[in-house]
Amino acid sequence: MKITKEAQAQARRLMRLCTGPDGTLQENIVRQVATTLCTEKPRNYLAILHALTELVRLEVARHTATVTTARPIEPAEKAAIKAKLDARHPGLNYEWLTDPTLIAGMTVRVGDNVTDASVRSRIERLSKLIS
Repeated sequence: MKITKEAQAQARRLMRLCTGPDGTLQENIVRQVATTLCTEKPRNYLAILHALTELVRLEVARHTATVTTARPIEPAEKAAIKAKLDARHPGLNYEWLTDPTLIAGMTVRVGDNVTDASVRSRIERLSKLIS
């Protein structure tokens, strides 16, 4: 779907309306805005809704930490990881995943930032250096 600059600008304005005074996304306001767009159907409402959905998705991803480990981790380890991440990025939501292909270690994704401390990535880097 082609989204015009006007639709993008309107979606950004609506996104500003959906954030609270502390800069966090207000879920109930996002629902109200989306419902109003769908019921009133202003010009280019589908493009605006699509652009707004993408902005909301990016904002949610920015405040979500996805921690992937090779094996399930203990609650004490989770608490330590949370403490370190909360010091750098306050107000995160956490998603804990297990991926045995990492062999050992973990990867942490917060928005677009990825920290890869897995054995699999180290092996891949070494194999690239050797070949």
